[in-house]
Amino acid sequence: MRAFRFFATLGFAMVLALPAFADQKLAVAPADEYFGKQKLSTLGIDNMIRDTTARENFDPTLAARLVGGLSMAEDALEDWAHKYPHDSWIPKRAYEMSHLFWRMHTPQADTLANRCRSILFGQFPKTKYAVLARVETPSMVAPNPAPPNVDPPVAGSH
Repeated sequence: MRAFRFFATLGFAMVLALPAFADQKLAVAPADEYFGKQKLSTLGIDNMIRDTTARENFDPTLAARLVGGLSMAEDALEDWAHKYPHDSWIPKRAYEMSHLFWRMHTPQADTLANRCRSILFGQFPKTKYAVLARVETPSMVAPNPAPPNVDPPVAGSH
């Protein structure tokens, strides 16, 4: 009988506590939630970062052409940060994305890099990513690429 009373009391206490927990927002976004104009999931944002990194690494001269695609991920990141302001997954993405934008060397990309850094510094100022980002400059992270060779060597010449 004591066990029954204990579990009944415990069950009643849990029923009373549930409404209080229901009002609290999740700290981490669920994997099946979608953000931004393109409705990207957190995995979709990660994929955009990974794909853009691979493309920039393969051919840095194409980097400026990748701004549009990655800007959709940045829009989704801002929406994610707005809806889940304490999500511990956001700082790394904001940090990585700011580097990718800086490597594009365009005014639009620089603006988007600054938006990523604003999320990082505004919402996550004590994370390791914010600490690293505070001492970085665009020229440290993404030095200007060498100008293209104006006179390519002629075939057969020494």
